[in-house]
Amino acid sequence: MTLNDVEEDLPYTMGRLIAGARNKKNISLEELSQGVMSAEDLNFIEKDDEYADKTTWDFLLGRLGISPLIYECYVEQEEYDLFKARKEMREISNQIMNIGLMSNESLRCEDTAQLKLLADQLEKRSQKYAALLNNVKNITAAIHQIFLANMKGYVILAKQRGELCKADALKLHMESEWKRIYSSDAVSWIQKPHKVLMAVYEQEMLFLLAQGYEESGESEKAIQILTWLWEQRKRGGDPEENTRVLSFAAWKLAALEWNINRQEKAMEICQEAIDRSIQAESFRGLLPLLKQRLFFEKQLKWNQEEWDEQEKTIGMIDELFAEFQVNPYGLFALTTFENARIADEIIQIRRKEQNLTQTKLSEGILEPESYSRFECGKRKLRWKKKKKLLERLGERGNKVSLLLESTDPDVVEEYQRIMDCSYREKYDLMKEKVYRLEGMLDKKSEINRQFLMHMKNNLDIRFFQIFDSNKTKDKRQEAIVQTVSQYSEVGISKHCWSRTETALIKGIANDYRELGEPKIAISILRKGIKSFEKEQIGRENTCPGKGLLLEHLATYLGDVEAYEEAILYAKKEIKVIMKCGSAKGVSDELYELAWNGKEKGQVKPKLYKKRYLQALNLSILFQEREFIIFLKEREKKYCK
Repeated sequence: MTLNDVEEDLPYTMGRLIAGARNKKNISLEELSQGVMSAEDLNFIEKDDEYADKTTWDFLLGRLGISPLIYECYVEQEEYDLFKARKEMREISNQIMNIGLMSNESLRCEDTAQLKLLADQLEKRSQKYAALLNNVKNITAAIHQIFLANMKGYVILAKQRGELCKADALKLHMESEWKRIYSSDAVSWIQKPHKVLMAVYEQEMLFLLAQGYEESGESEKAIQILTWLWEQRKRGGDPEENTRVLSFAAWKLAALEWNINRQEKAMEICQEAIDRSIQAESFRGLLPLLKQRLFFEKQLKWNQEEWDEQEKTIGMIDELFAEFQVNPYGLFALTTFENARIADEIIQIRRKEQNLTQTKLSEGILEPESYSRFECGKRKLRWKKKKKLLERLGERGNKVSLLLESTDPDVVEEYQRIMDCSYREKYDLMKEKVYRLEGMLDKKSEINRQFLMHMKNNLDIRFFQIFDSNKTKDKRQEAIVQTVSQYSEVGISKHCWSRTETALIKGIANDYRELGEPKIAISILRKGIKSFEKEQIGRENTCPGKGLLLEHLATYLGDVEAYEEAILYAKKEIKVIMKCGSAKGVSDELYELAWNGKEKGQVKPKLYKKRYLQALNLSILFQEREFIIFLKEREKKYCK
């Protein structure tokens, strides 16, 4: 791929955002690219989105402290196949974490046997993954090699715990892999100043290296590494992303500090890690941290009056993870494809939906025979051709679409803060940030105008108590047509919706609900969900937009007395959220289970009472103040 392949000079691209963030932080091309690509390749990526794959963008954004969920993109089928393979391998590595790291007791014979089995499984899958890499073009192989190095680390860890290899095997492996990337040992490297942050795979490398040092009896080095890693939380980055690995780093660091009689330091680390997980509404590492805090407090005889409540909270979370079959002792997914779509698939789906012949769609773009071979999987098309096909079908043609069009990293940060305020219902602060953001954005961009219209409409409803749902519905439709000129409620299932557009569709559904038309509201939500589930990624993952629709579908189904279906959707959504390591929306869905269970009238009172108490206790833990008030007002209904 060369720069000459770009059809037009787009002002707002992923590459330019990366370049903008890099320049703002005074980071050189060499510093940002170290160990994974040449400075020349990074320069190409900054000038041409087509030159990189999704995994590369996510890695670079991680080094810059920017959330990977600030964009949506098209990917190749081969990229997604690699992601699915990584996801399967992560499930195995999490099981190794559960057995090999989290147990404070000596391993039983059956645990040792299980670790050996898991090690063999992960080793075989790693070999297959390495083979898959050879069939995928335009990827940054070095990033995938970091992932494979980490997976081998878990294999060695499992074998060490099963006494199948030397006690220093993990340390030697991770040291070697770190030197390969950075041309320096990790202990020396962390003592130097660095402008670049760690991507999550790199954080995982250091976590495993620290574990290797502990396993080989070098606890001081382990503490050095983990202390430096835990300090990264102060250097910026998305708060939720920072819980993925750092929560476990804090858990391990606190344990090591405790072992050398620095109890107060251990307690301080543990408590701050818990506070950060709560602030981010993340389950990542939270359960082991809560258990660790209680253990510390009991040993120190601190806060004895709170022990019972802490045990109840731990028991509730343990029970939820067990019920929804989610392992709480793993790193969950360190990368996501929930903001991606497979371009080839979209082209074929939309062509058939619009009853276009292959000849008609490809006219003036490529020969019909070439297009036919493309649909059969016998020919690859360059992005320039796919872009034209997508645009002819009414879809976006840019490989990457930023959720806000700007190359200023401050805009990205402000966007993330606004979305957090919206979720937490901090409307006064949200209002201030929206109007600040407005002055930072290019108003010529349809995407930017749409987002501002969406946010301002929500603020108007809140502050001016607008109860005319017909008026708010019209405003939402006006916002949608900024980017989708042919919008119609009938055709919702026949379009790829961005996250902002999906939020607007959800809002329109709510307007119909407020107008006393719950069946229309449900129909709109179902169509929106169908638009995602027509695609492979949408079927197999809950994208942010799809999750938003599913969350409200459970509520609306209860309105029409479809209690069984509402309960089914609520349970499905809880499992999906928790499998991502998030806690956002879980308390809401638990309340939906309580409400629908009670309204159904066939569920024993103790069951819907249990769901109510789960919702209440979880909302208290995560400090969801507005929802706590809501639930407290309904206590008599569920707990009489």
